[in-house]
Amino acid sequence: MDEPALVALGWLIFAVGIGVILIAVLPRKTQVHSPTRRAAGVASGLVFCLLACVVVVPGLTSGEQKGLAIAALIATAASWYLGRHARKMDRMTRRHR
Repeated sequence: MDEPALVALGWLIFAVGIGVILIAVLPRKTQVHSPTRRAAGVASGLVFCLLACVVVVPGLTSGEQKGLAIAALIATAASWYLGRHARKMDRMTRRHR
């Protein structure tokens, strides 16, 4: 795959990430998401955006690319944890209000 095609694919992945974030943040009447599930959705979209930045941003050093990959891994873990424990975390926040 040549470089322009790879950059175009990176922008497509970035757009998918923005779409995931918008779906998580914008309220719908038919879907009710808790604040924790919204945060999990934002973290999921952030994973796509961070991984796309590795390809899209020109002139990144290998250390910077590694940093973006590590940030994507952290966002993945945060998304998984928040999605898995959303009900329990929402109950805890309601008690402390």
